[in-house]
Amino acid sequence: MRHPQCWVSVLAVMAAPLLFGCSSDEDTSAELALTSPSIQAGKPLPDQFTCDGKAFGDGSSPELNWSHEPSGTKSYAILLKDLTIEAGESAGDMDPEHPFHWTIWNIPGTTHKLAATLPTDQHPLTGAQQQNGAPPTITPGPYGYFGPCPNLGALAFGAPTEVHNDEFILYAFSDAVLIPPAYDAGTDPMKPLNPVRQLANFFETHPSLLGQVELEFTSDATPTTCPALPNPPFSCGTAAAK
Repeated sequence: MRHPQCWVSVLAVMAAPLLFGCSSDEDTSAELALTSPSIQAGKPLPDQFTCDGKAFGDGSSPELNWSHEPSGTKSYAILLKDLTIEAGESAGDMDPEHPFHWTIWNIPGTTHKLAATLPTDQHPLTGAQQQNGAPPTITPGPYGYFGPCPNLGALAFGAPTEVHNDEFILYAFSDAVLIPPAYDAGTDPMKPLNPVRQLANFFETHPSLLGQVELEFTSDATPTTCPALPNPPFSCGTAAAK
């Protein structure tokens, strides 16, 4: 009479790993995710995170959050670029150096959030380093966040305004510390190469890269002044702002 009870016990023991296995599969199948409370995928980036209505180069960085990192992740990098310029679809700007706005790397692997309005110094977080691709005379300096500003040409040259596609990219690495190669400024001192473009290539070809994810949005930001840019060729300096 004990046999049915034994079979019930055996089946219960056999079923338990299957149930746990299903739960485990669901957890490990989650993919690296990047979100922001201020960004809706494919929607306009709020003005406070762009140059819109401000001087060229102004704007604060948005909060960014991520989860479901690959196993073995020890550090992260985040990069901001303009997809429209990169694709050669911008009527006002075709320079391949210009899509790359800003990056921060060596973010510790235990970190899963960047607070909004990061400091503009070189090391805004312990262990991390940031760099932007703005002209050195622009307000953020060489390090601070440099948000989307696709319609500088509309202010400076009267070009038509455009809506650009942009994205933040999150990279996960198995190395805790990345050491980029020395910056190559190029051969033309009047048109130095963009350090963020070089860092993007470094991230995407790094042997410890475990995965990446993108958060896309749009921007039609137009600055009201660009006092730090040379006049000419630009015509939107301090005098134009008065």
